[in-house]
Amino acid sequence: MAERGEQQGIARQRTAPRQANLRSVRQTRGLAWSIVFGLVGLCAAAGGWLYFNREQPLVTLKVAAGPYRSDSYEMMLDVAEVVERQSKRLRLQVMPTRDSSTNISILNRHSADLATIRSDTPVIADVKMVAELFPDFFQIITREDRQIFSIRDLIGKKIAIPPFGTDEFRSFWSVGDHYDLPIDGLHWIAMPFATATRRLLDGDIDAIFTVRSLRDRLLLNLHEDARLKRQRLRILEIEQARAIAVKRPFLRAGIIPKGTFSGAPAVPGSDIAASVVSRILVSRSDVDEALIRELTSILFEHRLDLVIRFALASAIRQPDSTAGITIPLHAGSQAYFDRDQPSFIQENAEPIALGVTVAGLLISGLLTLRARFTSGQKNRMDSYNYMLLEIAEQARATDTIEGLRQLRRELYDILETVVRALDTDEVTEEGFQSFSLLWESVREMIKDQGEMLSGRAA
Repeated sequence: MAERGEQQGIARQRTAPRQANLRSVRQTRGLAWSIVFGLVGLCAAAGGWLYFNREQPLVTLKVAAGPYRSDSYEMMLDVAEVVERQSKRLRLQVMPTRDSSTNISILNRHSADLATIRSDTPVIADVKMVAELFPDFFQIITREDRQIFSIRDLIGKKIAIPPFGTDEFRSFWSVGDHYDLPIDGLHWIAMPFATATRRLLDGDIDAIFTVRSLRDRLLLNLHEDARLKRQRLRILEIEQARAIAVKRPFLRAGIIPKGTFSGAPAVPGSDIAASVVSRILVSRSDVDEALIRELTSILFEHRLDLVIRFALASAIRQPDSTAGITIPLHAGSQAYFDRDQPSFIQENAEPIALGVTVAGLLISGLLTLRARFTSGQKNRMDSYNYMLLEIAEQARATDTIEGLRQLRRELYDILETVVRALDTDEVTEEGFQSFSLLWESVREMIKDQGEMLSGRAA
């Protein structure tokens, strides 16, 4: 009995340092991984803070804004001032240009990032809309003493139309084509609007055709000069404006309210129909979406600041994709207009909640299965350890060399069985490590027992 206890003590002394060493390695490894994950988390947090709080460089977008001192040019100058006050990274550089067609050419050459154009201007797929700025009205202005009461009365009269090749020049002939005005029956003269207004008041011409907003500076000056000279002006009604819009979907019918330009006497004398074309702000689709979203937000969220500077800014609005034909929205503007729309998660809250519940149940089931599988591995490993203890117990009770040899063969058979079990994941790596320590102790004990029996036989 004393010898048996001594042998058990020797086996424990040999096994204990190895087990302690294994625990120390595990603890050190766990501590190292904790430090690594902590450092990675700190680096990620610091990187995120630096990224979102970095100083962003100023970006200047060039705007092809239309003729110098036109409504669109003046509006974009005011927009540029408001943008400079409200944005830390965005600036606008406003450039005067000839007309909408010129602006599209400049945009396509990448000589500008934004442009103001009429909604009936031909564009390519790369051009996207940012916002509608204001409406331009087709207006035919004459003097009351010229006895011109309708568009057909222009036949045989002298009429000033916009310069050749401009968008307004083509607009006149779209109206003339609808009313079947004979080209050779009109004494039309192409000239700038400022020249045309002076010649109308001087009596050199009978009428003017123009496409302008109702608050255009030159247009208001014309009516003011007419009052000072005690001349009365008449605006002809385009009573078939709805029909023109049917043939030209980019146009629409609008109303010029009574007294828009003068209250006493009222000019016009009643509400009159007119064709309308929208003045819009467009951009290339490759311009940074974040910049366009910021510009759009300033246009709509600081509109009061714009209206104080330029009254026509009150007409800025979100494009209505259901009304007529419109240019597709830029992704940045679309993102701003959709800001109040429910997110994907909000819109699909119930299905997502159901999915999360099902996923939770599946994960819980998988964890339960894994726990049972792990428990089975542990129980299997325990059975092998008990077999080793049984062999150790038999070795201590054996007093023959042949008996020890048989136990050694059983020991190696168990090792082979456990190695196969490890290869098929029937036992865990951790369990195998504990088993190997115990197996080595039993083998040493059998060896010591054999040496002791051999010594007695000698």
